[in-house]
Amino acid sequence: MLNKIPIIGWILSAIGAIGLSVPFWFFWTVMEIGKRYFYFVPATYQSIGFADCVGLFIVIAILKGTLTPNIFSVSNSQAVRNDGREDKTIEIIKR
Repeated sequence: MLNKIPIIGWILSAIGAIGLSVPFWFFWTVMEIGKRYFYFVPATYQSIGFADCVGLFIVIAILKGTLTPNIFSVSNSQAVRNDGREDKTIEIIKR
């Protein structure tokens, strides 16, 4: 969602992607989870570079925000009277 806000949203999205990709890259490459459990994947993908990992997280965030539909739409509106009378909904809540 932050990817849709220009400049500041892009920077925050990049910081979030870097923050998520650090532990993923550490466990996937340094702890060799990619080689141990995903031996059927080509060797290039078993130990990916850190910049590739960050790019992967950015692309996944963009695709997630673009391809997933909005299921919920929430709107909040409040009417305020300026004539000194209270609204009936406020009276019900007070009782």
